[in-house]
Amino acid sequence: MKALSLKALATATALLTAGAATATPVTPLTIDTGWTSFAFGAVGTLAKRTYSFTLTGHAILKIVDGFSSGDRFQVFANNVSRGLTSMTTPGFTTGNKWDLAFANPNFSHRGFHFGPGTYTVSILVAQRSGTDTGLHNGAVRLDTSPVPVPAGGLLLISALGAAAAARRRKA
Repeated sequence: MKALSLKALATATALLTAGAATATPVTPLTIDTGWTSFAFGAVGTLAKRTYSFTLTGHAILKIVDGFSSGDRFQVFANNVSRGLTSMTTPGFTTGNKWDLAFANPNFSHRGFHFGPGTYTVSILVAQRSGTDTGLHNGAVRLDTSPVPVPAGGLLLISALGAAAAARRRKA
């Protein structure tokens, strides 16, 4: 638990100092317009862009490591952590083919679900591949998301189907 609180403190410090030291450009994201790339530096720093969007319905924010696998991100919405992208396997390359990288389990990626509201999203570098000091890249996209049918609705449909099958057997 102590390690977790130190990690949370380090993350909060990185967010506060990054925001105070330099203003990260805020890029508006428009729903269903494809991938937008971002550059990032060392572990513990924020990506070179922050994103903002307002939703009237549900959407999925997709984030993926690009070019070479091995980088991982922690995503914040309105300064609250939404979690980490998936674990990664270093050593794979796709170039900047974002859809290919998102579908490849060797690349860190994740879809974050958002409901109606206004959001500002920042991306913290949690893991970085290689020992170079140059900027790496990743990408984000915002896509519409249908509201999922609650599990209770599926259970009800299954029960009605079973009842109909039982009734048919009796008849």
